[in-house]
Amino acid sequence: MIASLVIASVIAGVSWKRRDAAGARAFFVFTLGVLVWSLGEGSALLPLGPDWQVFWVKAAFVGIAVLVPAWMAFVMQYTGKERTVTLVATIAAAVVPAAAAVLSLSESVPVTELMEGTPYLLVMASVYLVVIISVIFLVAMLLAAPATYRRQIGFVLMGALIPWVVVLSPPFTTSLLEPTASWCVLCIMTAALAATAGALKAGLFGTIPLSKDRYFNNLTDGIFVLDPQFRLVEANRKGEEMVRHHSEELTGLPAAEFINHFPELQKGYEGEYEATYIQSMKKPDGSTEHFELRISPITDWCSRTTGHFLLVRDISRLKETEDALRTAHKKVSILSEISQHDIKNQLEVIAGYGGVLDDITPDDSDQKIYVRRILDASEIIAEHIAAARDCRDLGIRTPEWQSVAEGAARAGRILENHGVALEVEAGDLEIHADPLFEKVFYNLYENAIRHGGGITTMRVSASDAGGQVVIVVEDDGRGVATSEKEKIFEREYGSHSGLGLFLTREILSATGISIRECGVPGKGARFEILVPPERSRRADPAGEDAG
Repeated sequence: MIASLVIASVIAGVSWKRRDAAGARAFFVFTLGVLVWSLGEGSALLPLGPDWQVFWVKAAFVGIAVLVPAWMAFVMQYTGKERTVTLVATIAAAVVPAAAAVLSLSESVPVTELMEGTPYLLVMASVYLVVIISVIFLVAMLLAAPATYRRQIGFVLMGALIPWVVVLSPPFTTSLLEPTASWCVLCIMTAALAATAGALKAGLFGTIPLSKDRYFNNLTDGIFVLDPQFRLVEANRKGEEMVRHHSEELTGLPAAEFINHFPELQKGYEGEYEATYIQSMKKPDGSTEHFELRISPITDWCSRTTGHFLLVRDISRLKETEDALRTAHKKVSILSEISQHDIKNQLEVIAGYGGVLDDITPDDSDQKIYVRRILDASEIIAEHIAAARDCRDLGIRTPEWQSVAEGAARAGRILENHGVALEVEAGDLEIHADPLFEKVFYNLYENAIRHGGGITTMRVSASDAGGQVVIVVEDDGRGVATSEKEKIFEREYGSHSGLGLFLTREILSATGISIRECGVPGKGARFEILVPPERSRRADPAGEDAG
């Protein structure tokens, strides 16, 4: 009895820790019923008085009323039945044991009558009916399951069969030996041992066959489960299609024998972290297939590596689209560059002749106004061309880690030409942004020179606030009016072309970084660049980067 109680308590704790898995909560309730029933049956072995014996017999009926429907619910959930079927089956399994428990507790029927004759046969018949139904479901599941899960299902099936087989064995069916509480406790203890082995050794509630059947085989990516030596344990249907073999034919073989370039992937994989490798293969018809191989460790509840999870994703369509976009972008870029070059040459002609006209035209004439407007328009067109050149590669090139201090200092050359001092206090901060990030500082500096009203100093600083990094770019000019703080980022807003701040926001938003103006009007403009935590890091003094 003590052994049975200890084992049931251990497995109750295990199932509760894994309560999010299918059937784990029902199995936890089942183990509680086993605890109560074991106490009730086992106490019959102790030299207790009649009143205590009656009490423990009642407790045994309560345990049966709990464990029988809980076992039925567990089996239904474990084998993947729908919730409505689980509910109906559980209620049906609970009717007779619950009635017996109510009759015993209310003393409507003497306990001695419930322990013999027709009432006892009805209770036992309902119990064994549940056992038989569960055995049928588990056997059907065992026959359809892959080899990986058969041991786990076998342990669960063993836990269902042991009580039934032991009670119906010859010692119980002969008149020489009547069933006793000691045999019942031994029977439950043996079943609990089988269930414990299934929980701890075969991954019960850690990996459920139901999950594989519903999700594993329906994935559009090839999935291969490997053992610690990188030998195949099983593969899903898509994986079988990729290697053109059934997993049973390859089980036990090293992955390198049926997955091309797996050795290259394995070289960069230490078994503790995920590794990725892109593989390209030539098909017999001359076309190319592209695959992404990703491998990660499978660990148990003690964080020990028990295998490896290999995902093979066909990215051929993605690569074709990427190549087509890259080719189209290259062609458009060439055409844009030629067009911009030709337009710029013509603008230089306009600016040259316009300058001559401006010099020979009287200052007080209407013609002077027209010439100046022509020159202003040509300057705006030149700025649009420059902005178009900057936007051409926006979001196309891969983001990269960039030093904030260095980018702010390089862009500061425009300030030197206007006699504005620059103060940079960003330390060793680096951010992961679009390669055009330096252009952000240039645009902010240019905007301050053009609209700041005679600024003398620009300051760039960085600080941590609210879990993110805030880069501040501020000046000592006249600031931005409250009504214009959002409008200044809109395209074509302002007294000039209006593209500088608009382009600034676009460069930052390409990598999830935002910008806002929050200065005090009359005391200078203050632009705050908000960088998500995953987009920033501090450079390590030893030369390595620290997140």
